[in-house]
Amino acid sequence: MTARLKGMLQLNNSELRKVTAWPTALLYPKDSDEPIGFLMPLVRGRFPISTLSSPKGQVARFSNADWRFLVRASINLARAFNAVIKAGCIVGNVNPTNILVGQDASVILTGCDTFQIDMIDSVVGEAAQATLLAPELQDKPFGGLVRSVNHDNFALAVLIFQLLFAGRHPFAGRYLGDGDMPIPRAIAEFRFPYGSRRSIHMMEPPPKSPSLSIVGPELAALFERAFGKPAVKGGRPSAREWMAALSRLEQSLKPCRSNGSHWHHIGISCPWCRLSSDNGAASGFMAEEVAFGESADFEALWREAETLDPPGEAPNVLDLESAPSEAALAVRRKGNLGHLAAVVIGLGLITLGIFTKIEAIHPMWFIGAGILAFFVTHGLFDTEDDEAAIRRRLERAKLKWEGAEAEWTLRASSEEFSRQKTLLQELRDAWDQLPALRNRRQEELKDNHWALQRNRYLDGYRIAEARIEALTTERQIFLASYGIETAADIHIKRFHAVPGLSNRLLESLLSWRTSIERDFIYVPTLPIDPSDAARVDREIMSEKRRLESQMRNGLASLKQVRNEIESARRTLKGPTEEAYRYYAQAQIDAAVLS
Repeated sequence: MTARLKGMLQLNNSELRKVTAWPTALLYPKDSDEPIGFLMPLVRGRFPISTLSSPKGQVARFSNADWRFLVRASINLARAFNAVIKAGCIVGNVNPTNILVGQDASVILTGCDTFQIDMIDSVVGEAAQATLLAPELQDKPFGGLVRSVNHDNFALAVLIFQLLFAGRHPFAGRYLGDGDMPIPRAIAEFRFPYGSRRSIHMMEPPPKSPSLSIVGPELAALFERAFGKPAVKGGRPSAREWMAALSRLEQSLKPCRSNGSHWHHIGISCPWCRLSSDNGAASGFMAEEVAFGESADFEALWREAETLDPPGEAPNVLDLESAPSEAALAVRRKGNLGHLAAVVIGLGLITLGIFTKIEAIHPMWFIGAGILAFFVTHGLFDTEDDEAAIRRRLERAKLKWEGAEAEWTLRASSEEFSRQKTLLQELRDAWDQLPALRNRRQEELKDNHWALQRNRYLDGYRIAEARIEALTTERQIFLASYGIETAADIHIKRFHAVPGLSNRLLESLLSWRTSIERDFIYVPTLPIDPSDAARVDREIMSEKRRLESQMRNGLASLKQVRNEIESARRTLKGPTEEAYRYYAQAQIDAAVLS
């Protein structure tokens, strides 16, 4: 041990002292050269990294932390690993309880005496947490096990993932095949449920989990690389790579327009709003909401919307006068003339046959000739083809007009403007109801006083800190990935979503909760907890920001709709009138024939 401490003192440098509780000196008695102890920095005011990655831990211990804070803590975690590796050491036995985070997101590594130091030894014999072990180390004996930087890189990737994904372990998910899929087995078989190959590995993430896209394409690719099979032989992202990529992510964050405490990648819409709306299941993803900048002036936006003039009624494109075309009149004249000629000639011959007495010609010949002349003359003046052409023109004109009319109604009508204005009025009404909504929520706190007191009492008992029969560390981390962290989270309904729970463990968890609940004492004289009142105010503030955002977007949409309607009227008026004129002319021409 003395040789190890002396070796560690030789490696001591300013960078290590910033990020680790590294030994700084040996202590000797007055009369001996054998050290009896050593000095190391006292670390206070910090909490294990597992507390920060836990949504409920964030609320309890890091009340001002938002996603920016988690990204910054991830950068500092990578920086600490990098300092150890640069000094020629390997963390080896990565233990979350030895990684402490401060309120400024700084990270300190403790338990440095377990590090693998290349100048002194090449093995770490102490067992490590299986959920942080690389695939190639799963189910391997720890005695004399040689560790490498690549193994540290796997553990680092897991810890960063848990920080950024609300405590979810990257290998905790639902297996779609037969049997159970505990985290160590999933790691050994490279079954990353958030990755692009999850369907091949028959895995799904836990319900209501953020997708890999929330970190942007660069970090998503790093996670895929860290947890993929090719990285077993080397090539997992290094601590320096994580530092650089996370720093770029930090620069790419922006606040949500609906909720200033929600920060997200600039390339996507806010994932936290969607997750927080799932029956409050993800409300702990973000810590206490803090004010951010100045909110938009809802009243000013509404006044502008009120004064925005509607485009008015669409111009009447049907107010057109038309007369029969010369071609249609010619067809009608031809038909009338043919009919008249056939009648005159036919009747003339028939009359001649009846009243003329010519002995050489029988009267029936004149009658027959008259009938024949009627049909021959009628045929000479036939207009059937001309009339069919006019009817076909009417059909084409009707189709053209119906299409033009539909487009005119869709794009030139004021209906969409009126609809958008109605939506803004609904936002106005909801805004005016916010004070009443706040009062109702505060009254609900009084009505639920007992339940809130009990829930807070149960929330004080963390599963990770309890001794529960049949509950292993791996299973506790698996439960946390499904949002089950405290006694308050233990419900039969919630367990339905968690795969692989044995009846024995389920009974143990329920018994543990019951034993805690039995000691709960309701104190009706206690005032409403300030955190509950603050939660109501945060919810109202969040709703206020949502309405402001929707009013802002709705006003922009209203202006756009108005401009589009006016543009459509200018663009479509001519073609629409032409289509109607063509159709009206075809109708009149067809009517002339009838």
